[in-house]
Amino acid sequence: DGLSSLSSSSSSSSSSSSSFSSSSVEFVLNQPFPVLEGYFAKASVGLHTMWNEHFGIGVVEMMAAGLVTVAHDSGGPKSDIIVPYHDDDDDDIHKDNNDNGHKTGYLASTEEEYATAMYEALYGLTEDAREDIRHSAQESST
Repeated sequence: DGLSSLSSSSSSSSSSSSSFSSSSVEFVLNQPFPVLEGYFAKASVGLHTMWNEHFGIGVVEMMAAGLVTVAHDSGGPKSDIIVPYHDDDDDDIHKDNNDNGHKTGYLASTEEEYATAMYEALYGLTEDAREDIRHSAQESST
C-alpha cells in the first residue's frame, strides 16, 4: 500500500546533529501489519508520501503508534488526519502555527518540504514538544 516507516538511531535524542547515514534509515514497504507494529515500536518518525491518498489508513496507523508523522499535503491526510487536535488542556507547549490546536504531524508536498519536516521531526524539537505531537496524534487517531 505504499506505507513506509523511517526509523533513526537517534530517535530519543533532540540533538542538533545533522549527520544522517544510510545505516540509520530503513524503509519498510508493504509488510503485514504485525511486522509494521514491530517497526512502529522502534521508530520515531513515520513517512507517507502517496499523493492524494483518499483516506490514509497508513497515516492513522503511524499516528496511533505514536510516531511523529510526515504525510503528503493532499487528500485525507490534509483534510482530515494531520490537522490540529483540540482538547481541554490549554497548557501544552506545541500548538500549531496558528494556535488553533495541538500539532499532530507534518504535511509536505515538495522534496524540500519533506526534508525540512523530517529534519524538524528528528532534530528540531525539544523532547517535550515531540511528546506533545505524539500524544496529540495518538489522541486524534483513536
